[in-house]
Amino acid sequence: MLKLIAEPLDVMVVIGGYNSSNTTHLAAICHERVPTYHIEDATGVDPATGVIRFRPVGSQGETRGEAWLPQGCATIGITAGASTPNNKIGETIERIAATRGVELAASLA
Repeated sequence: MLKLIAEPLDVMVVIGGYNSSNTTHLAAICHERVPTYHIEDATGVDPATGVIRFRPVGSQGETRGEAWLPQGCATIGITAGASTPNNKIGETIERIAATRGVELAASLA
């Protein structure tokens, strides 16, 4: 993950439970270098409205981000807590892509 955040990223999405110390730590590390959105699962991303529901680093509550994806081409880093199931990661990737109007092939998600 440290190699990932060493790359020039526009945003980072960390997927996993808000009560997971592993996931919370990942979000804190990422937050030091890039705008970071810690979401519990794919439902945190609403492709229809472009809104992301996330917990900011150091906060105890969720908030909404309405302009979280930069306009134009964006490099998005995605990581997840150790216990986050692969299907939840795939669903999140699909929803982020759908926010930009891109539909992923089932074999890619």
